[in-house]
Amino acid sequence: MTEDNENAKTPEETALPGKFKSVDALARAYSELEAEFTRRSQKLKAYEEAAGAREGRDPEALYRAVTENEAVRTRVIGDYLQSLGGVPLMGTAGAGVTAPAQRPKNIAEAGKLALGYFRGQHKN
Repeated sequence: MTEDNENAKTPEETALPGKFKSVDALARAYSELEAEFTRRSQKLKAYEEAAGAREGRDPEALYRAVTENEAVRTRVIGDYLQSLGGVPLMGTAGAGVTAPAQRPKNIAEAGKLALGYFRGQHKN
């Protein structure tokens, strides 16, 4: 009689080894997994399309976009000037960078500087 009871069970009622209690539970889990896979695939495709759009931009269009945006233009120029490092630039009033003043260390050097100044051979 137990054989008849086991044979009488439908496939949905049959217990499975592992974490699924029935075939229905396994089918539901598979459907949920398939839906999640579809969602993730769609997200990945959207990310890839966005990356492709960024890489395929026209350089002229990028140039126009930068030159038309004051904040971006200021940032690009600032980054460029920082990358130059140590290059003397003109001040805001147009005055050039001056050399440090020469200071004599003794009387002999002071005499040479004075003579050069009087003869017109001095350096600013």
